[in-house]
Amino acid sequence: MLRPSFRLSVATLVLLGPLAAACGGSEGEAVEDPTSSGGDGNDASATATGGAGGSGSAENPIDELPESEDGDGSNDSTTGGGGSSGDGGSTDTGSTHAEATQSTGSSTGAGGEGGASYSYDCGAFSEAAGWDVRDGFRAVVVADESDGLNQPVAATFAEGPFGGLLYVVNQGDNVLRSVDVATGDVQIVVATDAWDNAPRLLTTIVWDEHDVFDGALYVGDQGSNADNNSRIYRVTSEGQATTFVEGGYGLDDVYGLAFPPPGSEYATGLYVTGDTDGASPDWGRIAKDGSITPFSEVAGAEGIAFDITGRYGDALWASRPDGGGYVGDDSVTPIDPAGLAGPALAAGLPGIHAVTFSPGGDFGKTMVAASWSTGRLMQIDPAGAVTELAAGLSLTNYDANILAVSSDGNVLFVADRLAHQVVCIEAT
Repeated sequence: MLRPSFRLSVATLVLLGPLAAACGGSEGEAVEDPTSSGGDGNDASATATGGAGGSGSAENPIDELPESEDGDGSNDSTTGGGGSSGDGGSTDTGSTHAEATQSTGSSTGAGGEGGASYSYDCGAFSEAAGWDVRDGFRAVVVADESDGLNQPVAATFAEGPFGGLLYVVNQGDNVLRSVDVATGDVQIVVATDAWDNAPRLLTTIVWDEHDVFDGALYVGDQGSNADNNSRIYRVTSEGQATTFVEGGYGLDDVYGLAFPPPGSEYATGLYVTGDTDGASPDWGRIAKDGSITPFSEVAGAEGIAFDITGRYGDALWASRPDGGGYVGDDSVTPIDPAGLAGPALAAGLPGIHAVTFSPGGDFGKTMVAASWSTGRLMQIDPAGAVTELAAGLSLTNYDANILAVSSDGNVLFVADRLAHQVVCIEAT
C-alpha cells in the first residue's frame, strides 16, 4: 500500500580516499511454527505488548534523559566504513523513494576499513510511528509492510563493504533485507530459498564490525524444538549465506549474539545465548574456526550487548526477562569475563528483553533498552536511572534484537515487530 506522505532520510558518506559507491534455561522450548498459538515459542502469536506500558520500578524511577557528555564525538567508538556495495544480485521489492537530502557528515580516521565515515538522520521522513514519544524526539516510519516487511525481529547497521545500510531480519518469510535509510529503498539480500540450509525461524543478527572473524554479518536461526540445534549463518557483502555453525553450547533457540570490541578483557569470539532449557550451558563462545567453548550458566538472558562507551564497566550486558519463556529476574545485568553475573544495573523492569549502546552523538554514551510486556523504549544511565524514550511499541517476548543505533549516535532504528515497520528516532 502506498502512503501519501513524503518519506526521506539522510545518510551521507564523507570519503577520505577516492570516491566509492555506496550500495544501493527456559520454561519451555520455543515453538517452531510462527502461526501456532500459545507456548513459549518465538512466533507471531507470542505474548504481545500491553500498549503504552507502565512506569519504572521504585528502585529505578523514570528520570529526565541524561545530557550528552561534553566532547562526545559522533563516531567516538566506531570504525569508518566505505567501499563498494556487496548486495550483488539482490532483488528490488519495488519500493523506491525520493532523492536524499544532503547533509554534512563527519570525517574520522578509518584505518584500513574503507576510508569513509557515515552521518545519519531521519531526514524528511514524516509518517508518524504511532508511538508516544518523549518531548524533544520524533519517531517516523522508514519502511513497512508495503516494502515487504513482515515481523521484522532484528536489525543492525553494517558499514564498509555493506554500504552503511540497515540490515533487517524478517521472520515472517525468513528473508534478510537491507534498508537504505537515505531513501527508504528496501532490497532483498538473502531470499527465503537462498540460505544454504533452510532456516526454521530467524531471530537475530550482528555485524562483525571490528573484523574479529572476517567482517561479515552473522544471522541466527532458532532451529526446531530439539535441543541445541540453533544455527548461525555467515552472510557476505555479496549476499552469500552459508552455515557457519549448527548446535553446541548456547545454541538452543539462540537470541543473543555479540562480538567484543577491540581491547576488551573478554576472550575473542562470538558470544551466543538463547532460550535454553538447561540441556547444556546457557552461553557459548564461538571461535573463528567454528569451535564452541562453554562460557556461562547465567540463565534467562535474551538480548546481549558489549559496552562500547567506557561508562558501563566495559562489560557484557544481558537483559533478563522473567516470564514469556525466560527465567531471568527482569533486570539488566553484567556478565563478567569469567561468565559470572554481577549486580544488576536496573531491576524491576517487566519484560526487559532488548539492550544496546549508543556510542555518543545526540543519544549520548548511554544504554538503550526495550520491554516487550510494556511496549516501552528506554535509556538507562550508568547509575541505573531509567528514562522513558517512547511507549506504544508492538513487541513480543521473542524479538530481542530490534535496536540499532547508528555509528554516529544520532539516530536509533527500531524493528517494531507486530506493527511490521522499521522506525527511525532522532532528536528534534
